[in-house]
Amino acid sequence: MALCFHLLTSILGAVCQATNMDGQVFLFTNESISNYVTLKQELSVPLKSFTICLHAFSELTRDYSLLSVNNPTKANAFLLFHSKYPERPIAFDVDGQAMSFTATLNTPERTHICSTWDSSSGVTQLWLNGKPLARKVMKGGAAIQTPLKMILGQEQVYSDGTFDESQSFMGEMGDMHVWDHVLSPADIQQVFLNNKHLNGNVISWRDLPFEINGDVLIVPVQKGVCEDQALTVCQCKI
Repeated sequence: MALCFHLLTSILGAVCQATNMDGQVFLFTNESISNYVTLKQELSVPLKSFTICLHAFSELTRDYSLLSVNNPTKANAFLLFHSKYPERPIAFDVDGQAMSFTATLNTPERTHICSTWDSSSGVTQLWLNGKPLARKVMKGGAAIQTPLKMILGQEQVYSDGTFDESQSFMGEMGDMHVWDHVLSPADIQQVFLNNKHLNGNVISWRDLPFEINGDVLIVPVQKGVCEDQALTVCQCKI
């Protein structure tokens, strides 16, 4: 594993077999169209519901993409992004429709984000640092068609595969999990608390095949001063 990490941090486009990334994060070192991580998955049936969770930590105050998912028919089959507007800092697209959520975030702050969507009802929800925001409804009856291309750190807006630097991510990202169903509120709380028995069945941070492009490093999670030393449980002094 150590050899794989070394190769990933020194070779452009390096590929690693499924790796347990627990205790590690991707560090996007600068604003660039060249820096991103492709997540490998083998989903072969349309996605009719999902739960997506990750940690992000950035000093950027502009718009930037966290996770971008496209398929042959949609540039933004799914998009999770940070907005420059402080009163609605997190938003996501499902099948081309955007939805923003009103919340208060301290910037910069390490933030745990979970988003859920259920096609049968269209009910959509965002969870920030373990707390649910108001539920909304979007794209009821839709399905996200496969095959999917999942990118961390860039928005897939152009058909030629290029990116927009003004949407690029700079900072740390980790604890990425994707499920093909909506997790219960209790399970989302457990994901926030870093329960090692809850792992995504589409994408799992603890069994992650990926490809790094550009100046993205793999570094240990920077732990702070917490009562129980668990970074995801309480606010830490970095």
